[in-house]
Amino acid sequence: MHRITVFYTRVLILLSFIVFPIVFFLIWLRKNEEKNSGKIKILLVPQLTRIGDIVCSTPVFRAIKEKYPNSHVTVLSSLNACGIIKNNPRIDEIIIIEDWQNDFFGLFKKIRDEHFNWGISFSGSALSSVLFFYGLIPNRLKIVRNKRPLAEIFSDWMCGVKEKYAELSYLPIFYLKMLRHLGIHSSNDRKEVFCRQNLEEKINSFLKRENISLDDKLVGVSLTAGNKIKEWGDDKFESLCREINKKYGMKIVFIGSLYDKARVGAMIEKLGDKNNFINGVGFSVEELPDLMRRLSFFIAVDTGPIHIAHALGIPLVDILGPVNDIELTPKGDAIVILKPLRSIPPTIFAFQEALDRELTKKSMDSITVAQVLDAFDRLIKQIQGLRTPLAVV
Repeated sequence: MHRITVFYTRVLILLSFIVFPIVFFLIWLRKNEEKNSGKIKILLVPQLTRIGDIVCSTPVFRAIKEKYPNSHVTVLSSLNACGIIKNNPRIDEIIIIEDWQNDFFGLFKKIRDEHFNWGISFSGSALSSVLFFYGLIPNRLKIVRNKRPLAEIFSDWMCGVKEKYAELSYLPIFYLKMLRHLGIHSSNDRKEVFCRQNLEEKINSFLKRENISLDDKLVGVSLTAGNKIKEWGDDKFESLCREINKKYGMKIVFIGSLYDKARVGAMIEKLGDKNNFINGVGFSVEELPDLMRRLSFFIAVDTGPIHIAHALGIPLVDILGPVNDIELTPKGDAIVILKPLRSIPPTIFAFQEALDRELTKKSMDSITVAQVLDAFDRLIKQIQGLRTPLAVV
């Protein structure tokens, strides 16, 4: 979060202990005013910057619209992550937090002017509590965790409804459970991502330029992760991609942000074959689903694109490594999850800072190229309909 935003959030938390009678009175007036309006307007605050977490929140958007089709759903997001929900028809408006960095108090005015009935925070952040409180939202719901920063502890009281997070719960289901306070009871945790309209020409042009035909089987690979300690290693990916191409004749498409262009370029130079190893770096987060839906398989560490692939129904190998396998890890058919040795515990969780870095590195190092290749073999057999059960290894 931007340091100015952090500063103002902390100041407003302190100020709230003085002005809370006035704010509560204004909220009471707003609640009575809107009780008879019949309009349902909801402000949702997921994890602002993490694409995977936002994708895991998409079942909530669908559940709200299915129950209240005429509701107005607004999502607060970061500029970096908003592209993945920009084309979601369940969302009526996106507020980008960076647009208000120089007018922080203008954001409160916007929220007040929107007259939201509900504010729901899946991040549990102090910022979301402050926004709901000073935005005069009558119904304020947030997730509460055992281990949280002092700013959250001192601002929890601003939300009238709190949902205690049971450690290591599957978060898409937990988020849906929170909606019972709105009279919504859904267990459909299917993730959703939507492609941008009129992007067909750009994608087809890319495929033509790279000599990719409709008959080609494409394996998507992401070398990077938002958190570098989750990365598996370029040398391992190089060996893996070479073996997959040699054994199955499939083309490998590397995806990533513009920051990964040089890294992916160096990888392809090592592989020495630009016809079979393709640089797909540079598509925006908004454009990425349209590229990825052309893939036959996807292989990556547990990061944002894994969840996009899961939402698109692409068979995938998730090199989970140090990430715990409960909170956000994809579930369902045509998925192979690769975990480290049983003696190495997870060190990365949804709502905690990463634990011991040496243990995290050991976790990733323990997963070999041979294991990932074997996982890919089993995934292909599963897709082909052979009786080879998927396994967590």
